[in-house]
Amino acid sequence: MRRLIMLILGGCFFLCGFVFARDATKAVPEPAAVPAKVVRKETRMSATGKVTELSDTMLKIDRPVKESTEVMEFSLEKTSSNISAGDKVKVSYVNKDGKNVATKVIKMPDKVKKHQAKKEAAAKEKAVKPAEEPAKVAEK
Repeated sequence: MRRLIMLILGGCFFLCGFVFARDATKAVPEPAAVPAKVVRKETRMSATGKVTELSDTMLKIDRPVKESTEVMEFSLEKTSSNISAGDKVKVSYVNKDGKNVATKVIKMPDKVKKHQAKKEAAAKEKAVKPAEEPAKVAEK
């Protein structure tokens, strides 16, 4: 008797599952045809090298590639006043209509100057530090 009741209850749950599943499929509307917009992302690239030529609208750098150097030309969106020929720079650029357009030009610090600045800062710290006081002996 118990088996018969369990079998009937199981069948009821099984058939109720089909009813709820059928209702769920009716509730979902079909998506309307939405025209897809073609969005092209610009690939941002960067190059590091030494400035060979600089004008208001153009920048040329020599970039080391393996055992040789490569000359790269960039059109400038903005003029940069703190950069001159011979400086080491990092150029962020995008390729527009087959031309490299520089979006950001950053002057890279010289490693030798950076190392000297660190040494000078360390020397100043040593000179500024007062001599430590000797530890006082606790009296008993």
